Formats: sequence, C-alpha cells, structure tokens
Amino acid sequence: MKTFLRKVKLSFLAMFCGWLACNIAWWVGAIPRMDLASVQHANLKQSLLFALAVAICTAIVIGMAWLAIFLPVDLCVNDASRLRRPRTAAGCGFLAAFAIVLAAFVAFAWNDVSRWGLVDGIRATWSLAALPYVLGTCATGTVAAYVRARWDSPHAQQHPEKP
Repeated sequence: MKTFLRKVKLSFLAMFCGWLACNIAWWVGAIPRMDLASVQHANLKQSLLFALAVAICTAIVIGMAWLAIFLPVDLCVNDASRLRRPRTAAGCGFLAAFAIVLAAFVAFAWNDVSRWGLVDGIRATWSLAALPYVLGTCATGTVAAYVRARWDSPHAQQHPEKP
C-alpha cells in the first residue's frame, strides 16, 4: 500500500510539472498567432480571465489524462524497467502525447480527406490555430514522463545523466 500511495503521489506531482509545461508551451504557440492591434487594446481583466480559463481547462484535461493513462502506466511499469530511464521515458511520453494529437487530427481531417483526397484534405484541415494544443499536449507527455523517471528511477540514481 505504501508503494501504491508513493507512486500515486509522484505521478501526480510529475503530471503537475507536465501541466506547467503544457501552459507554457500553449502560450508559446498562441502568442505568435495573436493580432498585435487586439493585444494593444485588450482589457487586462478579460485577458487574465482568459488565461485562468486556459489554466483550468488544461488542468481538467490533464487530470483526466493522468487518471486514464499516466497513473495506470506508472503503476504497471516495473521500477527496474528500461522505460524508467529518463530519456526513454521522455521519448515514450512524447510519442504517447503525439499519438493522441495525431488521432485527433485524423478524426477531424477524415471528412475532408475522404471528400478531396489525402493532400487537399490535410491542407483543408491543417491550421496553425492548432499549434498551441499540439505543443501543450506534447510538452505535457514529455515533461511528466521525464520528471517521473528522474524522481524515482533506479537508473537515474545509479547512472546520472551527463549534461
């Protein structure tokens, strides 16, 4: 039971770090898409409320991802597994997050692809408006998996990574 609660706590804290990375990456992707004129005339109170809404929405989605994906994987993977190596974990976290983004893109693009063909359908669906969501999702998976592996991995403690 002690190991279970420890893993729950560590995976939750790692996912919290992933949430922070998600929000940073989301804004990195969103800022270039903002219109300078509207930013200059923006109401500070509305802007702060929007930032809070983004933080709450990402927290809800990441909380569900933690319960449905991250925590079960953390509980199932053996502590001595190769998947607990920080770089390997980060790669797996990125691939899992990117697979989710890719599945969502394919689901949205399917109608256009079936109507206009692969290239034209992807062009019709692709938009840089999705960039904050792609960056946020991939950052969450990568950072959370890396942090979790660094905190509790026997590989990380025996073989510290070189900078």
